[in-house]
Amino acid sequence: MTNILVIGLGLIGGSLVKSLRSKNKNSQKNNYRIWAIDKNKKNIESALKDKYIERGFSNYSNIKEALDFADIIIICAFPSVALNIIEKYKDLIDNKKILSDFCGVKKDIFDAVSNKKYVGLHIMAGKEKGGYINSSESLFKNSNAIILSNDKAKKEDIKKIEKLSKDAGCGKIILSTAEKHDYMIAFTSQLMHIIACSIVNHNQFLESLGYEGNSLSDHTRVGTIDANMWSELFLYNSKYLSNSLSEYINRLEDFKKALDKKNIDELKKLMINSNKIKSKWLKLKNNKKNNI
Repeated sequence: MTNILVIGLGLIGGSLVKSLRSKNKNSQKNNYRIWAIDKNKKNIESALKDKYIERGFSNYSNIKEALDFADIIIICAFPSVALNIIEKYKDLIDNKKILSDFCGVKKDIFDAVSNKKYVGLHIMAGKEKGGYINSSESLFKNSNAIILSNDKAKKEDIKKIEKLSKDAGCGKIILSTAEKHDYMIAFTSQLMHIIACSIVNHNQFLESLGYEGNSLSDHTRVGTIDANMWSELFLYNSKYLSNSLSEYINRLEDFKKALDKKNIDELKKLMINSNKIKSKWLKLKNNKKNNI
């Protein structure tokens, strides 16, 4: 039996407790006992009513009791909030406990927990709308889970977080470092959100109704965005994100130059190169899938 304290019951924290409790329901063995803290009292009441958690608190007056209970502490909050919680309560967390987080950027968290047993987690899943009300038991199903750890964590600690990820529904597990995580997330997630917002902000977007196909919907799926959360994530990862954005702008310029020069051969060359790279990417993806 593993005791888990989840701090933050928004979309991610809510989906975590729901998915783990669902796993328990579908198994003859109860693997987890779950407590939670969230300042939104309605979130705690809903999670208790539906029996996704055993105990819940809407303030931090019981923080010592909650931390003492936990084998694994998982912070599901904005980076600034997570860092504040770590700074305030780190002296109450001993090295028998695994400290984890779901933050979308890792380097600042990693640096703040250098003297704690830390195994960070980032499951690549989400929705356009956040909050506990939009959380679900199936949000993480077949998603990639990225795990990183510091030198205080042992192999068995990492295995516990891997198992938790699998029990939450994840498919593929990636072991990474904080730097590699933030470098890659700048491209695979944050840049994609900037692209979606930029297309929606384009002066032709509103007049596109009736002319659009699936490609516009596909490219703007994440154009409805939590500005408070994503602006913070962007700034905490500004170095890598700015570099990735610069590279993307350069690739756009390749097409603009070819168009301005009416150079059909250059346009074809850019597209053929894209086809080759995408084909290689798909082969690598399929090979990795077959090797799991």
